[in-house]
Amino acid sequence: MAITSKDINLLQLDNELGSHGLIADLNDPTAKLIKAADGSPITEAQLEDAIKIHTAVFATPTIAEKLASVGLSVDDLKAALGL
Repeated sequence: MAITSKDINLLQLDNELGSHGLIADLNDPTAKLIKAADGSPITEAQLEDAIKIHTAVFATPTIAEKLASVGLSVDDLKAALGL
């Protein structure tokens, strides 16, 4: 198990390690807990090394994606604004 305060994109980190599965508790930003899933060949040392070099990348959603997350479309928004 590794503990870190770094920003972590768990899916990205898992991909960087070969997609064997990771488990995390990211609720405490100063002590995020990350470990390899049961049956994973990833060692503690490999996980710690990967976290050290990991730079989390988070995609910025488009306006259309943000609207879709609440069940609206761009056309819905235009109609609501009278455009």
